[in-house]
Amino acid sequence: MTQISRSVKRMDFDDKIRGKARFADDYSSSSFYHAYIIRSTHAHARIVSIKVPDIPSDVWLARADDLAHNRVLVDVDDQLILNEEEVQYVGEAIAIVVAETKKKAQDFAAKIEIEYEPLPACFDMLESEEILHKKSFVKGNPDSAFAEAFEVFEEEFTTGYQEHAYMEPQSIVADFSDRESVSIIGSMQCPFYIHNALKLAFNLNDDAVSVEQVTVGGGFGGKEEYPSVVALQAALASYVSAKPVKLIFDRPEDIVSSTKRHPAHIKYKTALTEHGDILGMDIEVTLDGGAYLGISTTVIERSILHCLGPYLVPNLRVDGSVRKTNKVVTGAFRGFGDPQTLFGIDTHLCHLARHLGLDPLEYRIKHAAEDNAETTTGATFRDPVPLKEMISNLVEETKYKDKQKEYQTQTGRYRRGIGLGIVGRGCGFAGSAERDFLKPYVQIKKTADGTVFALAATTEIGQGTHTAFRKIIAKALELPLDRVRYEPPNTSVVPNSGPTNASRSIQSVGRLFQRAAERLKTDWIEGEEQLIEEHYRDEREILQPFDTETFLGEAFVTYSWSVTACEVLLDSLTGEVTLEKMWGLFDVGTIIDYNMVRGQMHGGMVQGYGYAALEKLEDIEGVLQQDRFSNYIIPTAADIGSISVDFIEVPYPGGPYGAKGAGELSFCGVPAAYVLAVENASNCSFTHVPLTAESILEAMLEEVR
Repeated sequence: MTQISRSVKRMDFDDKIRGKARFADDYSSSSFYHAYIIRSTHAHARIVSIKVPDIPSDVWLARADDLAHNRVLVDVDDQLILNEEEVQYVGEAIAIVVAETKKKAQDFAAKIEIEYEPLPACFDMLESEEILHKKSFVKGNPDSAFAEAFEVFEEEFTTGYQEHAYMEPQSIVADFSDRESVSIIGSMQCPFYIHNALKLAFNLNDDAVSVEQVTVGGGFGGKEEYPSVVALQAALASYVSAKPVKLIFDRPEDIVSSTKRHPAHIKYKTALTEHGDILGMDIEVTLDGGAYLGISTTVIERSILHCLGPYLVPNLRVDGSVRKTNKVVTGAFRGFGDPQTLFGIDTHLCHLARHLGLDPLEYRIKHAAEDNAETTTGATFRDPVPLKEMISNLVEETKYKDKQKEYQTQTGRYRRGIGLGIVGRGCGFAGSAERDFLKPYVQIKKTADGTVFALAATTEIGQGTHTAFRKIIAKALELPLDRVRYEPPNTSVVPNSGPTNASRSIQSVGRLFQRAAERLKTDWIEGEEQLIEEHYRDEREILQPFDTETFLGEAFVTYSWSVTACEVLLDSLTGEVTLEKMWGLFDVGTIIDYNMVRGQMHGGMVQGYGYAALEKLEDIEGVLQQDRFSNYIIPTAADIGSISVDFIEVPYPGGPYGAKGAGELSFCGVPAAYVLAVENASNCSFTHVPLTAESILEAMLEEVR
């Protein structure tokens, strides 16, 4: 472990442990009014009329025609801020009531009568005729591969919704009371997303918009693009009422209206030689986008870029699409489309091996990535690939081979199983997006007394990023950590260093801070104020540029790797499964702070287990059936058993002191590991998550028949 890896106390530790940290709802004033959103009760309907009773002098009603531009800017601006014409999903915002208390706003909203004309609705993405976005690519010659195939093996996989389940619901405080400039404070991951959305919707310039992040009670992608919707609605409420307004969701409202992980349907066709070698694959990925496209453009593209995970296939055809349904909008979530296809490919290769009568682990190792191999997009891995060493190490630690063999022959009521998930995923944004689209930059400001302030838009959402930035800068400047400060970002003060997503914060923004600090050290002038600005640039020559049309070339600057194991105990009478232990071995480059990275790995693994086993979110005709934590089941400490985490460090030269993406990696290997463990215990095959007790028992009974 390097010196920078040694753990320090997080900069937000004292305030959080002592209850002094201020979340959005902790900001209070007698001048604050409260907003309540009137939402659609229909999945698809034309609004015939809205009958509003006399509005009291201390109540205001915000409508769509109060907006300069009634659109939410994300990747595209197809989503309405308020929809009074033709609602597209249950929970879509129609109008906003503002009053002195939330109860008073709710009471007035209940008096408003909305007449709907129901319209045909689509609730099945496979039946949808409306494609919101599609992307395809071809590598090699898949037609020849299938023409020459001795056999073609086909499978279909499905994955469900996942709710972010952050502790703090969506929360924004807006002040647009002077109707000339707007200030926002709230729970968010990407302040400049909100900043730009406000400029568009209200036709404002940069100086008229201020967005400040305050303490956030969890994000996981749910505080990425969706807070732009909440901030726009809060700002409109403040504009119409000329009062500062709080818009704080309760849990059912949050679950019903906020974005979710995309449900997926994935088809695999694999062309095989007579000896079972893979000649090529044809993969079709369909994601349920819900009612609007939003940020799904990026999600489907990352999903198909990771369609092979860590495996090597010479000939490949991939078709990806986002389909419209009249359901809640889906969006950013830890992994950003990767978990769906990573689960699918890992499980598919195991099923393929069993079909061929081969050992699933050895079959996966045979096709796993290695140094200088060809990537999914036809480039070459530029950095060392430690994957096979990692597999060997975890197999030995878990006694995987012995257990796997032993567990196949169990006959009692309680049966154990063990499974292994293998992941390779690209770090940061794809292609040249950092350079050509994000164009991030940071600043370091030194005061006359030698205190150093780090300025960037990167937000702290529990992952420890701000502490890590301070460590990087302090190391480069050879200063004590307490001489370096990082304040919560405000768009009026900090440069746009890009969004907090895609596991890019340390790798990309941290590297900018390292370079800026090294410049400051060289140019340090005692007793004077100094400002250093550092812009993104490619760290090394791009040998095979990524083509955004063909999707071929160097899709990612580097890759992270993981091997995850789950050991379970299955009650064959009830289908219930107990997770006894999880192991994770990760390569995230140089570790900037061991405890913080270890915490990220633990958290991601637990969240991945919830996705794989527990978190069932169903809709009936567009109405979500689980809208609170009493019926949407997330893992607790009692569900987990023990967790063992370890690391192998393969530094990335373009990251700060060799660090690379970490936050999403830990999630991605758990679903396959868990499902394969249950397969080992039950002697059944499964092609879906979440894998509930009911579906396990049904499969086992079918096997008996």
